[in-house]
Amino acid sequence: MRIVVAVLLLISASHLAAQDNLAPKRQILDYTTAYNRCQSGDKPMLVLVTATWCAPCQQMKNLTLPELLQKDSLKDVHFATVDYDAELAVAQQLIGDRGVPQLVLFQKVDNQWVRRYISGMQTTQAVEDFINKSKTGVVQVANSAAEAKK
Repeated sequence: MRIVVAVLLLISASHLAAQDNLAPKRQILDYTTAYNRCQSGDKPMLVLVTATWCAPCQQMKNLTLPELLQKDSLKDVHFATVDYDAELAVAQQLIGDRGVPQLVLFQKVDNQWVRRYISGMQTTQAVEDFINKSKTGVVQVANSAAEAKK
């Protein structure tokens, strides 16, 4: 009987492992890696700037981010996280004097990089909407309008 149970457990574990291998794997990159990958312009770069002492940041990292990864919502961006305290110079360059958490999206439009951001704790849907706006040309329209004012 133990052999039958062991075989069933082994088959079940193999089946789960096979399903897991079929699921898309998205990595959370460090800023430098994401930056280097996005230079080709194939995908925008999305950066989450957080801090360990920031409760909304931890909610984003522990609740929103896993949901986005599970839903494969980050497949169309190079995604990185930057810890404000550990990478102060990079964080300040990305967000200036705005607070954390901060999502910053860089997208290449007409051979120029355009930066957009949203502040504060965001739901999974809000982040998905933010990413989807970059696909629909909203950034390009906003950039063109800004150019027209100059």
